[in-house]
Amino acid sequence: MTSQKLIRRALVVWIILCLLSSVLLYAEQIRRQFWERDREFTALFSGISAVLTQNESVLPLLNGDEDLTALRKKFPQILALEKTHDRALDAARVEPLGDEQYWLYNPWRQIRVRIDLRPLLTAAHEFSPLHINLSATASEPSTAFWHWQRDFPQHTQPFTLTADAEPRWLNIRWILFPLLFLGWAGIVAVGAGVVWQRLQRLNAERRAWYYQHARLNTLGEITAGIVHEINQPLTAAQTWIQGAQRQLGQDNPAAVSHALDAAQVQTQRIGELLARFREHVVQEKVTLSEVDLAECWQHVGNLLEHERRNEHITVSHHFPPEAARVQADRLWLEQVLHNLLSNAIQAQQENARGWVHITSQRQNEVIEIIMTDGGPGFSPEALENAFMPFYSGREKGIGLGMTLTESLMLRMNGSITLGNAPQGGAKIVLQLEPGKGAAHD
Repeated sequence: MTSQKLIRRALVVWIILCLLSSVLLYAEQIRRQFWERDREFTALFSGISAVLTQNESVLPLLNGDEDLTALRKKFPQILALEKTHDRALDAARVEPLGDEQYWLYNPWRQIRVRIDLRPLLTAAHEFSPLHINLSATASEPSTAFWHWQRDFPQHTQPFTLTADAEPRWLNIRWILFPLLFLGWAGIVAVGAGVVWQRLQRLNAERRAWYYQHARLNTLGEITAGIVHEINQPLTAAQTWIQGAQRQLGQDNPAAVSHALDAAQVQTQRIGELLARFREHVVQEKVTLSEVDLAECWQHVGNLLEHERRNEHITVSHHFPPEAARVQADRLWLEQVLHNLLSNAIQAQQENARGWVHITSQRQNEVIEIIMTDGGPGFSPEALENAFMPFYSGREKGIGLGMTLTESLMLRMNGSITLGNAPQGGAKIVLQLEPGKGAAHD
């Protein structure tokens, strides 16, 4: 995951969290308004209920002759005190007068008091309206957002307190929202940082695993290449040694000496190849020098003399003076030509009389080395995949010879092109820089 993608995802998460938490914060503030109104309604109900309880407590103690002024000092809700005549005992105890005023009767003492509850309802509150229903008739249904209704427990004053209120939608603490957004921003930033560090750690582990895997693959390729390159001189050395043993048994010292000399040349080549492979692995700086193609080719032919004779392969060459010297690493160029000649010999194992011819020509500022043979040539698949690692046209081939050949040519500032000759057989063209002493056309 890239940093930009992580930032975009963190931004989306932050927006979602801000929206959800904003809705919850807004709903919580509205809910708090409700509970404030509810507590206020409860407080008003308790205060009015206490006054109604006073009314029921003091009324049985009055006889109608008390001083109203002194009575109001203790019970300010009482506006008047009057005596009644012949009021039935089962008559109504409450007679509403409107505006939260009513007469409260005591038929046993034939007195009544006028009660005014308006001062209790005019205190500061957030209800609209706040009303005490003094009659037994039901009030009209409320259309307010919030509605409270509660019956008083006093037996002689069975009133109902009702109240309505609307939320103050815009009267909230807006400062909390920026603080909330900043808080979520910090949390998301910290979370994104933790995720980014974890992703970086995982990516580092993946890269380390990849590089380790690549190094192992490279090491495997190089090892297989070493095996591929030293297998032929090692086989040749073994063949010469076996020949020397046979000649020794036939008491032919001259042949024995010749075979051991040839085996020594092959073992020396193995040592040189291993040294060059080390240079190839560590990527040491390449120092090119002027190489004589005829000498180089002669050396390669000598190394593969045994294989040429066994397969009856005729090898010829022609290097004109103007194209006889190139800028290259001698051993690397020998290795390239050795690989190509060995492949050409193996491709003509079924031929009774095979041949390989190599020539050179100068084209502008490069020397072209052209090798042709009498074999079957390259198949379309081989032309496309010959330089791919581990691709081989032979059943027992490792598939690294042409890969290493291309690598060596590139390191010598050259190139290699595969094709088929018009008359049949393979045609391989190497291009290298001309030697400094090469003659011009």
